[in-house]
Amino acid sequence: MIQNDTIVAQVTHPGKSAVGILRISGINAKEVAIEILGKTPNPRFATYTKFLNKNKEILDHGISLWFPAPFSFTGEDILELQCHGSPFIIDLLIKRILFIKNTRLAKPGEFCERAFLNGKIDLVQAEAIDDLINSETESMVKASLNSLQGNFSRDINNLVEILTQFRVDIESSIDFPEEEINFNFDDIVSNNLNQLKNQFLKIKKIISDTSIIRETKKIIIVGPPNAGKSSLLNMLSSSNRAIVTNIPGTTRDLLYEQININGFLCEIIDTAGFHNTQDEIEKIGINRAWETLKTCDHILFVIDKTINPKNQKKISNDFIKKMNFYNNSIQITFVLNKNDLLKDDFGIKKIEDCYFISISALTGQGVNILKKHLVKSEKNKVKEGLFLARRRHLHQIDLSYHEFLKANKNWLKYKNIEFLAESLSLMNKLIGEITGSFSSNDLLNRIFSTFCIGK
Repeated sequence: MIQNDTIVAQVTHPGKSAVGILRISGINAKEVAIEILGKTPNPRFATYTKFLNKNKEILDHGISLWFPAPFSFTGEDILELQCHGSPFIIDLLIKRILFIKNTRLAKPGEFCERAFLNGKIDLVQAEAIDDLINSETESMVKASLNSLQGNFSRDINNLVEILTQFRVDIESSIDFPEEEINFNFDDIVSNNLNQLKNQFLKIKKIISDTSIIRETKKIIIVGPPNAGKSSLLNMLSSSNRAIVTNIPGTTRDLLYEQININGFLCEIIDTAGFHNTQDEIEKIGINRAWETLKTCDHILFVIDKTINPKNQKKISNDFIKKMNFYNNSIQITFVLNKNDLLKDDFGIKKIEDCYFISISALTGQGVNILKKHLVKSEKNKVKEGLFLARRRHLHQIDLSYHEFLKANKNWLKYKNIEFLAESLSLMNKLIGEITGSFSSNDLLNRIFSTFCIGK
């Protein structure tokens, strides 16, 4: 896609620095090079040169890089200027470039947008660039790089290819019956449905095993009143974020705090104590806690360790049973608080599939053990080949897989080609929106390139 205007932007961080870099992309980039440098540099070579103003006076000395279309990031002519990192010099150069006809300042993300529109990257890769820039942990960096290299996109594109070929076979017979193209529909549909199922299951397994959601990991603190939930939030965040008293029901709504534990970025959520209450406001807080809990990645269930051990066991068992009903995939760690009031050791124990960690949220004893446990739990999820998924990717895949299950069921029941074609079209659109590859012209082009339609 050819853009009529040429864009310019500073690509290094604003402020003073050793080097400042300007990027110019568009059909007038060559004219900018001639105006600023006096010539067009050799392609893909770093050239030390003078940067000139409109009177051919020297503004600065620096490095120029020239990437002619289509062999550039955006697919357009690109000129990069590396000057000294004085904001004043950078401002003079930008003003000089904007003086050239059909040149303007780039909008946020416009270089990536042009790269996408020109087929250099897909939407997943474009989002991965933003994710890489905003990565705050090593695992997020690795995941972003894998996404940027197109690892996840290839699996999505394989699914799109199966869908497209399936639709070619089906819709050719619907739209051009007079061509007498012979198909054994039962075999074709059966084979293609099996291919779709296998590819869907492959992608869902990849997501389950190796994806990292871009959003911060959510850890929720729950438990009975006065167990020390708010004190634990304050200790983990190293602040007095939550009000702490001996009065049950002090916390009535959700409290959020962003923290970084040894490179593990997470959002800690404090909640109202779980118990039967007649207080309407407290009831609302408890209900909100349960609703939020279902969407979290890790649960810290705080128990007052000074109560009877049998009661401790009953509380933990009751919560596990209730969580099996809601969502048994969320990891649960039981935090036995107020251990400073007992003579027990501070440490971690695993009983069946659950971990129990003894701490004192008042003195801080045992909290480092809890932090190491949280980091270890997160690192255990990180595997080779991981990629950074966004909520929209997972949502589109879930929607398209649900449509596939419906299409498969309807075909077995009705054997209706029109219904099947409609479902395949919807799946194609939903999946194509992940990478931005879907186009209404794609199918027609494939039909006419595969079959000799017309006489």
